[in-house]
Amino acid sequence: MNRQSRTQKVLLAIALTMASAMVAYPAAAGFVRTNVVLRAGPSAQVPAVGMVMAGSRVHLYGCESGYKWCDVSVAGRRGWMSSHYVTIAYRNSMVLLPTYVQMTQKPDIAVVPFNIDSYWSRNYSEFYFYDEIGTWRNVDWGRDE
Repeated sequence: MNRQSRTQKVLLAIALTMASAMVAYPAAAGFVRTNVVLRAGPSAQVPAVGMVMAGSRVHLYGCESGYKWCDVSVAGRRGWMSSHYVTIAYRNSMVLLPTYVQMTQKPDIAVVPFNIDSYWSRNYSEFYFYDEIGTWRNVDWGRDE
């Protein structure tokens, strides 16, 4: 086997691994149980980027480790909200996301990291608070829910 064939096989294996990882955690749909502020990061200390009304459907990209804050989009706006406001379908009923996590032990929800630089660059570069990103890097992430 020549070097190019080996390289192609390795690249194919990497691509298949990445594709299977994406399939392992399909994006979930949830609903907001009460009016909630959508935040620019996983903390109540960071700027608000919108208000989500009770009953709204949210696209759930994943949650931080511990499932306290989740990365969602609703009506085209991307942001973070406490998992305590999100309900999802489980065994023919709607349950709060923290309850779902406790009941399943292995939730089908991706664990996603939060990196303020990449996240804000992708989603908030036009927002008023973007120029203050240096200040927001010092937030005690995970201190609140």
